[in-house]
Amino acid sequence: MHILMLSIDKGLLGKNQLGDVISRHKKYGKFCERLDIIVFNKKESKINKISDKVSVYPTNSKSKLLYYFNGLKLAKNLFNLNSYDLIVCQEPFLTGLIGYKLKKKFQTKLLVHFHGDYNLPFKKVIHSADGIRVMSTGQKNKLIQKWIDENKIRIISTPINLDKFLNYTGDKTIVPGKILFVGRLEPVKNLIKFLNIYKEIKSKKTTAQLTIIGTGSLAQRLKSKADDSVQFLGQLPQVEIISHYYNSSLVILPSKSESFGKVLVEANACGKPVVTTPTTGASEIIQNGYNGFLTPLNKMADKILELLNNPKLTQQMGENGKKLVQEKYSDNTSQIIQFWQDLIWNLYF
Repeated sequence: MHILMLSIDKGLLGKNQLGDVISRHKKYGKFCERLDIIVFNKKESKINKISDKVSVYPTNSKSKLLYYFNGLKLAKNLFNLNSYDLIVCQEPFLTGLIGYKLKKKFQTKLLVHFHGDYNLPFKKVIHSADGIRVMSTGQKNKLIQKWIDENKIRIISTPINLDKFLNYTGDKTIVPGKILFVGRLEPVKNLIKFLNIYKEIKSKKTTAQLTIIGTGSLAQRLKSKADDSVQFLGQLPQVEIISHYYNSSLVILPSKSESFGKVLVEANACGKPVVTTPTTGASEIIQNGYNGFLTPLNKMADKILELLNNPKLTQQMGENGKKLVQEKYSDNTSQIIQFWQDLIWNLYF
């Protein structure tokens, strides 16, 4: 298989990667003759050769306004050099629109991913796609309501190597009161509002402390609003993130929307309960009151305090979470590759 992927994940360029993005795509490459990935970026970067079969090409755009034009030009140049069997787009907007243009020009199969819980995707993109990959049943149902053929849609969540989390042998000492967030520091994660909630928690539980792992457009604004008990660690290698999972009392995810919520599975795999807003993705991972709490943002302080004040409940929910994720989640790389093959060889319907 020759695959062209369009991505907005700058971690593929080898810098500031969150979690296992490089290793995941390297693994995809083992099933391809060629996997080329175009990443939209502003900073000057070189081609990142992940493996003999996987290459990442930066657009090196001067501004975000040029992402579309630079990405389309680069994709056309790659198409003229190589024959691709399938175009894979990370989302149904920028990358999806370019994929749609490439499909029309080169008559290639198009697969569009829904990693986010999008309400208004480009209609011509999703209707022209040969396949659509979503992270949850809730997403699939939303698309079916928009008159998308359900036969095009497959539910395949992001692959997770649970062994790394379950078999961690480092320091597992819990820091009492430690609340952990892992993810992008972007508006969708609702961290600006959560800092106000954290102040309420801190006023009632003085030992509480918040650790934030990740980078994003809101990093400086968040730091300016936070007090000294909030620790900002930026991007960390996955093994260090796992260490922080184990050292924490609980993990929070106050997002406005989540299509899946990989950090929820990771946290549970480390035996940690999660307090999260009831997004589409979270509602499929968290069983309220069993392995965490699903709660509106304005009630999140109450649930966090309930756990911080009850270590036995916290431990039990964490154990429940570990049991649940082992039963329900695994490395589903094979499902992703099978979807690619079915689309390319017209075995989908």
